[in-house]
Amino acid sequence: MDDQATKKIFWDEWQHEAMAAGVAAPLAKLGWEVLRAHRQNRWGKDFLGAEDDGPLMLAMCLEDPAGTELFFIENLYPYDTALIDATRAKLGLQ
Repeated sequence: MDDQATKKIFWDEWQHEAMAAGVAAPLAKLGWEVLRAHRQNRWGKDFLGAEDDGPLMLAMCLEDPAGTELFFIENLYPYDTALIDATRAKLGLQ
């Protein structure tokens, strides 16, 4: 298996592990998007979503699902203020 195929697997595995640990499917999907976007955009280690961030992201999801959902949205869509505001309202984080 080539390196590209191996690297694509980790975000799928993370999503599966997150849901098995009790993370709601929509939040697990957002975490999957963060991990995938990090890899595909070649963001640096300073940005959340490196493969090594998986355990931290899982802990965040379990400890504060609403805050983590907002954090993931803000990281994935930093310029979509309408989406960020709608997410805040949906989660009651005004």
